[in-house]
Amino acid sequence: MAFLALNLWASPAAVNFDNLPNDEEFNSLLLDFGNAYQSIRYSDIQHKDEKKSQLEAAKALYEKLNAQKKPSYDEEVLKLLVMRCLYNYDEVTASQVESAFAKINKKYPKNAEHHWVYGNYLVSTGRSSEGKTQLESYMKMKDYQISHFFLEDYAYSQFMCGMPLNAYYTLTNGGTIPEASVNQSMLSLIKNNIKESSIKETYEEKQVWKVSSKESDGYNYVYSTMLGVSVPCKGEWGLNYSAFSSQTPAFCLLSPSLKLKQKDVGISILVMAFPGSSDVDSLRKKYTEMFSAVEDGKVQVDGIEFEKYAYEDSTKYTDERNGALEYFYIASVPAGKNGGARCEHEVNWQNVLQNDGTDSDTRFFRMSPAQKRLDLPVCYLIIVDSCTALKMETDSLMKEVLSKIKFD
Repeated sequence: MAFLALNLWASPAAVNFDNLPNDEEFNSLLLDFGNAYQSIRYSDIQHKDEKKSQLEAAKALYEKLNAQKKPSYDEEVLKLLVMRCLYNYDEVTASQVESAFAKINKKYPKNAEHHWVYGNYLVSTGRSSEGKTQLESYMKMKDYQISHFFLEDYAYSQFMCGMPLNAYYTLTNGGTIPEASVNQSMLSLIKNNIKESSIKETYEEKQVWKVSSKESDGYNYVYSTMLGVSVPCKGEWGLNYSAFSSQTPAFCLLSPSLKLKQKDVGISILVMAFPGSSDVDSLRKKYTEMFSAVEDGKVQVDGIEFEKYAYEDSTKYTDERNGALEYFYIASVPAGKNGGARCEHEVNWQNVLQNDGTDSDTRFFRMSPAQKRLDLPVCYLIIVDSCTALKMETDSLMKEVLSKIKFD
């Protein structure tokens, strides 16, 4: 009976049914809950009166688990799962669910399964980023030895974080699982939010570029899944980016500010993308001749070797800036294998809620589709405009920026 329940459920695969009580009463309650699980799990979008019997099944199992004097770890995890369902009916509060998780986590700090269940709960309540983090904790604790049930749940958390390309990559396990073998409803949901990209089309700025919230390293990221690039920036930096057409290269312009004795000096970091081109020679010739730049070695940027050129002119910026300083980085980046997923960042919906300019308790957001990576090489030209007086600071800044750029 326990084996049957395991096959009926998805997320309950986190529970080891062999470690649950095996008496007839418990098995009966478990089976009733298992049969009702999917309906209960999604009851927040269904009428409560239609699900009375399913609710009763969950409450009966919850009461039975509460009565256990010395529950096993798997009984605790099952109880957390039942609470995750009862929350949808307002039968338990968020604080009760969080308290139950904290209790298990304190008692069993080396166990992983409760992170899976709690992560699903957080995703279902709109706390997608927190939920994804819990699911990632589960993966790490399991040394990434995970089931396809978990892949579905993790893919859904990525989707709810505004990362449909990553969700597709996870659901198909990097393309090793055929589409026909995965959850078709979830596959359809994800694929409906992924758009193919064509070099023959024209795209608006918001289709080409997105900006992430501040991440754990203190940086935001301006990124383009269509171009397969992610570039770090900071909130106080100026930022501009362009649309794209077959006639015009795409670009993003970052404007940090560095300090001299008398004033702050704005520098610029221009990242230009030329899709469909691998002609590094033409770019090199055009820009090195234009600025009389000289070769200044090679730099590895996310595993891609960039040529570096430098240009200094003491006749410009003749104040305390001590002359102009320009750097040029040039390389061709082949199309990656992940469709742009490697450069996709999550959306922090809490920040969106705080900054959407409305006071309503109910908000609806349409997730913007992700543009799939152009299946073409892209030539990149990075131009840095600074001054000689800030050469050391500029070099340090660029070392940091280049170390965080990602390509796909």
